[in-house]
Amino acid sequence: MSGRDTVTELHVEGTLCVDVPVDRGDELAVGAADALESIDIVRFADVLELGEVDAGDEGLAVVVDCRLTLHLDESLGEEKEEGFGSRVRERLSAARETDSGRARAVDRLEVVDGPYVVETW
Repeated sequence: MSGRDTVTELHVEGTLCVDVPVDRGDELAVGAADALESIDIVRFADVLELGEVDAGDEGLAVVVDCRLTLHLDESLGEEKEEGFGSRVRERLSAARETDSGRARAVDRLEVVDGPYVVETW
């Protein structure tokens, strides 16, 4: 059995634009949630509402209102809520430049709960 690790868990709501693969086009909400969960810091994604749909780089670019549960390896320290939001926005924007990240843009992002330090195994 491996040891326990601690992560910082944060719950955010936001409006993001994500690439959904064309083969998931008939299931946009599920495809958008899968695309969001492919981002390394996103543990769970709940798509609340679909917005504008357009052609994207690797499929369909879909604007979604969502609630995300994030797991961050680093401690966020004693920053105020605005600091959490800006650091998370930076991480999501940076994910856009990796192969695993499908986030195209972050329009709105608010911390709604947390941060919590949780143990994982």
